[in-house]
Amino acid sequence: MNESNSPADWQGITDPAAVQSRSALKAFIRGLTNDPVVAEDVLQETLLRTSKSVRFAELENPLAYMITVAKSVLYDFQRKAVPNTVDWQNEELEAANDSPETHYHNASKLDFIETVLAQMSPLRREVFVMRRVDGTSRDDIAAALDLSVEAVKKHLTRAMVELTLKLEEAGWVESAE
Repeated sequence: MNESNSPADWQGITDPAAVQSRSALKAFIRGLTNDPVVAEDVLQETLLRTSKSVRFAELENPLAYMITVAKSVLYDFQRKAVPNTVDWQNEELEAANDSPETHYHNASKLDFIETVLAQMSPLRREVFVMRRVDGTSRDDIAAALDLSVEAVKKHLTRAMVELTLKLEEAGWVESAE
C-alpha cells in the first residue's frame, strides 16, 4: 500500500499541523457535549466522514470543514437520542392531567397548523411533512422528490419560517423579539 492511500495519511497523524488540528477538533467537540463517550463517537464519525471527502486534501482550512462536519454529526447524534430521553411515566401523568380545555386548545392549534400547511406550495408542504411528520431524512427526501439536498433544506427552512410567523400573527406562540 502506498503512503498516499493509507488512512494515517489523510489524518496526518505524523504531520505536526494535522496533529494540532485534530487536537483542536477534539477540544471543540468536547466543548459541545458533556459526555466523553459521545464526544469520542462524534470525533470518530467526523474523521470517517471527512476521510471520504474527495476534495479534503484541496481544502484551504481543513479544520473549519471538520468542525462543520462535527456539528452535523453531533446534531445527528442528539436527534437520534431524543426519543430515548422521554420519561414515559411523566408523559402519562401529564396526559392524565390534561383538561378538556387543553385538548380543545391543542386541537385548535393543530387545525390552524393544517390550514397554514394547506396554503403552502404542494412541494414545500410535501417536503415539510416528509421531514417533520414522517421523519424522512433530507437525503431520502431529495432522492424521492428529485431535488438537491440544498433545495430540501431551503424548503424546510422557508416552511418553518412561514409556519412560525403565522403562529405568531395568530397569537399561538410568542414572537422571538
